[in-house]
Parts: sequence; structure tokens; C-alpha cells
Amino acid sequence: MAVKPGRKSKKKPHPSRPSRPSRPSRPSRWKLIALALLATGFVIWRIDDARRPGSWQRVMATREGQIGDITATTMRIRADSRFVALPDPSALNRTVEIRYGDRVVVTKVLDVGPWNVDDPYWRRDERPASERGKGAFRTPVNTAGIDLSDPIFAELGMKDNDVVEWRFVHRDFTLLPRL
Repeated sequence: MAVKPGRKSKKKPHPSRPSRPSRPSRPSRWKLIALALLATGFVIWRIDDARRPGSWQRVMATREGQIGDITATTMRIRADSRFVALPDPSALNRTVEIRYGDRVVVTKVLDVGPWNVDDPYWRRDERPASERGKGAFRTPVNTAGIDLSDPIFAELGMKDNDVVEWRFVHRDFTLLPRL
């Protein structure tokens, strides 16, 4: 039997086989398991990586002072305020470990400075911009890469500006990178 052009032939289903409705294709079970294992491995790797301390930075440290001023985290600086300042807002509220001689102090970053407000030198394994004579608002008068509050300065036993080593104790945990 010939089908005329423009018309579709109507086939009837075979009587012994009932017709099934078509289902959307689904990934097989092993693909889902593999994807779940991969995602779990990624999350574990990110958590483990975030818990490792950062690399040590060896920079000049200065005493911040400025009792009565307000920090970048809106804290009023008091004589007993324990904090440090690093030259980029991304470091705010992170915990750092500072070494000077045989003394070690752990504290939070609560201010931005010295000299610069956009110099995350620790991310690029570079030296602070202040060492190259670059400052955000004025020319640096020293090469400081970290400011220490008065109590931190005293706890480390420092008498004058000097070189210290510092690192982030636990890098920030973020599941996805900042965009």
C-alpha cells in the first residue's frame, strides 16, 4: 500500500507488544556514584587545603599605636587591643601567627595598613610595595609590611621596628573561589 505524499503512515502497534511511553534519558547509576565520589573528594581536598597554614612572610614590622583611632573593622583602638594590620582588606578577621626571636604570638588582623590598602603581597609571593617606596596615600618612610598593636609589640619583646616572620594560621575556607 503506497502512502500519498504529505501523509504519514499510521502503524499500529504489534498486538503482542504493548507500546511504552518514552522516558527521558537518565544518567546511569555508576555515573552518579562517580560524580558523587568526585565531588566528595573535591570538598575534602578544599577543607584540608584551607586548614593548612600559609607560608611564612619575613617583613619589617612597626608599632601601630594610634590609641583612640578606629580600625578598618570599626574597632576603637585601646591600649590593650591585640591585633595586627596587613595592607589588604582580604586579610581582615583572619588569624595570623607572628614570630620574633624565640617568641610567638597568635592574633587577628583587624586593620588595613601599613602604607597601602591594596597590596596582598603574600598571595603573589612578592615583597611589600612599601619596600619599593610605594604607598597608597603617601610615600612610605619605612619598609613595613605589617603593623603591630602596642600589646603585640610588647608581647614579642620588640624595642624598635624590626623584621618579624608571620603567616596565616588557617587560611580562609571557601568552597568556591571568590569571583
